Amino acid sequence: MTFAGFDLPDDLRLLRDTVADFVREEIVPVEAGVPGDARGLPVDDLRTLQAKARAAGFWCLEAPEEYGGGGLGVFEGVVLAEQMAKHRYSFPRPGAGVFGSEPPNVLYKGSPRQIEEYVRPTIENAWTAFSAISEPTGGSDPARAIRSVATRDGDVYRINGHKMWTSGADTARYGIVYARTDREAGRRGMSAFIVDSGTPGMTITPVPVLRDHWTTEVVFDNVEVPAENLVGEEGQGFGLAQEWLVRGRLRYAAQAVGVAEEAVRIAVEWAKTRETFGALLATRQAVQFPLADARMQLAAARHLTWEAAWEADQGRDARTKASIAKVYATEAGYQVVDAMMQILGGMGMTKEMPLEHWFRGLRVARVVEGPSEIQRFLVARDMLGAAALGRAS
Repeated sequence: MTFAGFDLPDDLRLLRDTVADFVREEIVPVEAGVPGDARGLPVDDLRTLQAKARAAGFWCLEAPEEYGGGGLGVFEGVVLAEQMAKHRYSFPRPGAGVFGSEPPNVLYKGSPRQIEEYVRPTIENAWTAFSAISEPTGGSDPARAIRSVATRDGDVYRINGHKMWTSGADTARYGIVYARTDREAGRRGMSAFIVDSGTPGMTITPVPVLRDHWTTEVVFDNVEVPAENLVGEEGQGFGLAQEWLVRGRLRYAAQAVGVAEEAVRIAVEWAKTRETFGALLATRQAVQFPLADARMQLAAARHLTWEAAWEADQGRDARTKASIAKVYATEAGYQVVDAMMQILGGMGMTKEMPLEHWFRGLRVARVVEGPSEIQRFLVARDMLGAAALGRAS
């Protein structure tokens, strides 16, 4: 069976269009009243919009149905993520939290107690959570870079370590922390733990970055965690995290397509009405060609993203295709937004317009969920096999 993702079923097409209407009619007008230098939606506005999204049936659409979510597949998720991202504060989460908060995906493999105490309340109450993987020693190679250690002591684990680039730890209710339970076992020595915010010994410091949504530094100094907060078994942390890489990477690809497409729409409207030297901008080849290039780039990015998502839903190994989509879509999205800002001139640089927000978000998107260089390595390794690692085939 070949990929036929562009022939969307009627129910998905209707849902996509309805979500697009919600973003345009509900989220965008609220953002218009927020100062351009703000880092996100005011809490009261966010809560109001969340209530509207829940009432409209747009709540946690990708979370499993049995836990209170919409149960949508990977393909449906990326189709909707494009539309959810078409507003100013769309990174790192499309909708800026308006459409609900899902728990870290590894928790879907958690114990019944973990499901009841963390997964269901997160979906129901819009709790936020963080995932702490990257460390000062590196983030692209966690199997070797992670130095944080979790030591069993009776009914508790004691975590000591240092995490970097952890999004949302300063506002989250809890998080998933990856630490070594076996220092000699490589990736098989990594385990995942639920750590409640405010646990003694945990220090969280905001780290300002380019995009509106900052990251944090998290230090663990003999942090005591109940043994029952181990997710899965000891040594399963790396494997649990790997299971969800495809969905995370494709979501970023879809967001990149969505914001870049909206940037093109804004630039097209600008070119149709703005005059220079007695003629519309739309008559200038210097404007026409970037618009044409953008349309081609976005068509390619969407196809790569949708095809990879469709493959994942068929139960096939979509990791390489997800890497291809993530690299191409985030890099193309960045180039497209940059070109559209150029068409708008000075107006494209203002904080009152969403383009510079997207530009900064897309620059970060080329690093998070695996930087472009790592994705390229993964694609090359798929092509070259053992030779890519310097070993004989």
